[in-house]
Amino acid sequence: MAKQNPWIIGILGFGFFLYLAWNNIEMPFAPWTKTAEAKAVITENALGYGPKGMGFTQIITISYQVDDSVYVQKKKLSQRIDKKEIGSKVLIEYAVKDPGNFEIKGFLKQ
Repeated sequence: MAKQNPWIIGILGFGFFLYLAWNNIEMPFAPWTKTAEAKAVITENALGYGPKGMGFTQIITISYQVDDSVYVQKKKLSQRIDKKEIGSKVLIEYAVKDPGNFEIKGFLKQ
């Protein structure tokens, strides 16, 4: 049996950890999942204190329509994102088989 180099396993594991950390510890859509894009509207915006009382966090509620169904979802935004107003447009990517599973792609200018 061939010897496995532990450095290779460690480097791959560390690379995977960095990838997840860069994406806020959220697993991206699987490559085999069929996705589509939609425009959503921010319907609520709640502000709270950030970690250790520094800065602020935002929890937005968005609504979007897929076929004949309307979905209302909440999402906590990163502190790096400026304050968003009610009525702002959001571009999202959602799983076709499960439209409740979504990811924010960006914020659209008004």
